[in-house]
Amino acid sequence: MISLLRADDRLVHGLVAVSWTNQVQPSILLVANDKAAHDSMMQMTMKMAKPAGVTMAIKSIEDAKKILNNPKYSDRKIFVVTENIKDAYLISQSVSDVDKVNIGTVGIKYKKEEAVSVLPQIKMTSEEFEYANKLEEKGAEVFAQVSPTQEKLNFKGILKAFNK
Repeated sequence: MISLLRADDRLVHGLVAVSWTNQVQPSILLVANDKAAHDSMMQMTMKMAKPAGVTMAIKSIEDAKKILNNPKYSDRKIFVVTENIKDAYLISQSVSDVDKVNIGTVGIKYKKEEAVSVLPQIKMTSEEFEYANKLEEKGAEVFAQVSPTQEKLNFKGILKAFNK
């Protein structure tokens, strides 16, 4: 069962490994990213940040879907991290239990004119907004939040940032 799906440009780093993992309390931290699945340096870096007591898997988007749909893992709490909102949406296309989508530190590399700032450390393009909107329409709770102890912006707040 997916406890939380987070979109984060940096995938696994201190905030994800410590703050969010402590909040979510998963048994599995699943990184769903095509590039990371084939990059041993990225994998090594993320595994160094992995918290004790949590199993980490780094898989392509397609392989992550297979894990998330495997009944063998249905009773396990899984924290899924994708690099972007589009990948979160792609997972939701074939995985039924995507209930909460946290838009984390995405868009940190965007230039000011490329994206809308929904929170100080969270920027979204109009394309990413459309994927977030599709996730919301599918029934997922979509929210922007950098860390569990910081401001949480619900989807209505994201809509407002985009003047919708």
